[in-house]
Amino acid sequence: MELTFKKDDLLYALQILQGVAGGRNTLPILSNVLIRAEDSTIECMATDLEVGIKMKVDGEVKEGGAITVSAKKLVDIVKELPVDKPIDLVTTANDRVEITCGDGVYKIIGMPDEEFPQLPSVEGEALSIGGETLVDVIQKTEFAASTEEVRYFLNGLYFNLQTDRTEVVATDGNRLALTHCEPLNAGEASGFIVPLKAVREIAKTFADAGEVEVSVFESQILFTDGNATLTTRLVEGEYPNYEKIIPESTDGRTVVSRDQILSATRRVALLSNPKNYSICLEIDTEQVRVSARTPELGEAHETVPVESGNGSVRIGFDARLLVEALAHIESASLAIEFTGELNPVLIKPVSDDTYISLIMPMRLEGPSE
Repeated sequence: MELTFKKDDLLYALQILQGVAGGRNTLPILSNVLIRAEDSTIECMATDLEVGIKMKVDGEVKEGGAITVSAKKLVDIVKELPVDKPIDLVTTANDRVEITCGDGVYKIIGMPDEEFPQLPSVEGEALSIGGETLVDVIQKTEFAASTEEVRYFLNGLYFNLQTDRTEVVATDGNRLALTHCEPLNAGEASGFIVPLKAVREIAKTFADAGEVEVSVFESQILFTDGNATLTTRLVEGEYPNYEKIIPESTDGRTVVSRDQILSATRRVALLSNPKNYSICLEIDTEQVRVSARTPELGEAHETVPVESGNGSVRIGFDARLLVEALAHIESASLAIEFTGELNPVLIKPVSDDTYISLIMPMRLEGPSE
């Protein structure tokens, strides 16, 4: 095999593939990336047997063939090569790979491609979604998914395919993030759970994609934009009825500057108790007072002016959950909707009615923080 690449083209593909190949794998070959050239097409692949990615890479094929090499080592080398010189990649005897760029020559020991797992093919009617929309719904929700293995069915994003829209939701039991986009199908409502690792790779792989086709077949799902293809196993299990925990109405609502409330919360949280990160919000029609007190550390409070609102409440949160929820709001102002000190709290962007974030409060100790 003899190939020639531009640095940026090769490095872009390798850095995406490294996210899959870079994990702790029991099989050594799963730490490798497969490079295959046939006719004028060059493809690079990586898999950990759960998530697999295949990418077409621009380059010149002087002689076809296939080889697998360490993804990390190849990325490390290519990253340091000069951008203004072509990269020549040649396979030699005994599964060796020789990389030449300018005056530099680098030789890596590879492994034959026959041992590399084949990516599963998914057959079925393809659904279509804009690449920008796909990445947007992921970025708005994935932070709220559970990372605990006990409730494995929460370890991903649930795509609820409804006739009039597609709802995308993530929850770990203490918080929830929900957004929606145009419907992915026009048939009977159904859904699937995409595992969290795959979700993060999808956001990277299709960051600049135009249209992405989605095919679901039994326990597998495939995403492709023609240049990149990602396959993954779906999370098995029944996703909980998340609509039950979202309040249909709330008693109070306050609108504040997103940047002001986020900055104040981050600063005050520095003095929250590291055992539970408890922080207190005292909301009234004039201001939101953010406070924290830890006997061993000290105390802090700040006030943020209210733009508009009604009702008052004193409510406790895990500061980490509150900061993440606020940070994922993209509008200049946000609304905090509440009913009582132990009822779910909704946080919404004022300018976007397609997105809500929900946090379960913490029980506060004492009359004030």
